[in-house]
Amino acid sequence: MSLYTELQAHRAKPSSEWIEEVRKKYPTETAIDEVFTRKLHKRGHALEHSMNFSKLLDPLTRFIKKQTGEDDIAIENLQRLSGGASKEQFTFELTLPNPGVASRKRKLMIRMDPQESIVETHRLREYQLLSAAYGEVPVPEMLWIDANGEDLGQPALIAEFLEGTVQPDTGSEKFSGVGMYFPPAHRQALKDQFVEILARIHRIDWRNKELSSFEVPRENSTEAVEKALGLWERAWNEDTLSAHPIMERAALWLRENMPIVESPILVHGDYRSGNFMFDKNMNINAIFDWELAYLGDFHDDLAWASLPLFAGPDEEGNYLASGLLETEAFLALYQDLSGNKVDPKKLFFYQVFSFYKISVIAAATGVRIAHGRKTHLDAMMNLASGLGCVGFSELNRLLDTAE
Repeated sequence: MSLYTELQAHRAKPSSEWIEEVRKKYPTETAIDEVFTRKLHKRGHALEHSMNFSKLLDPLTRFIKKQTGEDDIAIENLQRLSGGASKEQFTFELTLPNPGVASRKRKLMIRMDPQESIVETHRLREYQLLSAAYGEVPVPEMLWIDANGEDLGQPALIAEFLEGTVQPDTGSEKFSGVGMYFPPAHRQALKDQFVEILARIHRIDWRNKELSSFEVPRENSTEAVEKALGLWERAWNEDTLSAHPIMERAALWLRENMPIVESPILVHGDYRSGNFMFDKNMNINAIFDWELAYLGDFHDDLAWASLPLFAGPDEEGNYLASGLLETEAFLALYQDLSGNKVDPKKLFFYQVFSFYKISVIAAATGVRIAHGRKTHLDAMMNLASGLGCVGFSELNRLLDTAE
């Protein structure tokens, strides 16, 4: 058996010994290690993902009864929510009998793990993060968490449901915000809000929040970058169906060029078009998908939000950061609003890191879970695999300019 064939056998049905080798080789935060390790132990035994969610109602009812202490509750209109490339999401209407708790129906949402995800993340981390951000930036109110899936079958959180729009109604829906077009009136109304909210996220006093599932990296060190890179290297090496030399080249360059993080801030991790919602008055009323958040360098969010892959065109064909404003204007406004000075060298590092992440998601993990039928979005994952080629190409281009 060749080394490559042996590796693929381990990835398909990981042994306990191989899992321990991977854990030692790619250290990351304890909570991240927990979900990655759980994924590998389940991989060889887990059933294919089922689109039938009819069995969710009974455990959901029992779970909410336990959380509220109320027996006479009503759950209606449980429905799958469209959108969301990595987690299953459902909406439902909840009525509680006690007027002191709720005097009317309340529309809520469930966000839960599929059998495997394009990004394995920790529901408790997301729950704590959103709870910490609530009242500071526009996010839904968190209500309950089933961190390990003991009640609902898979790890899940329940939050209020907010009404709004993610994409302008232009007749052309974009996959996960890639290449989204905002008409001039939308850009004018949303662009400053988009940057100002990012600055507010980076100002959140995370040290005075309940974030027990996060590890605090040392200041003036590369520790935050090491742990973040460990996550993505581990995901690539656990999930890829085929080796690729550019990923080895990129990982080596990233390891050799890790910048120091002077004072870690709260990094959203996926701040871009497609992950914010606005209401009919053109006010951004929700920031989504905090599952990749960690304590690190603000340049990570800047690189991701201004990445060419997420850029959208204006009427002259010029590409705008997250479809809203020119990259130079985005960075300048962020500096003015946040007081954080943008370092071009650090920004370049996180641009390389961003395309490494995209390559992992699209060319490795997405393909893996579609191949194993472990997701409700297997067709989308196969379609999105083409973005992995974009990631490889951009990594090669950027690294050529770095050397």
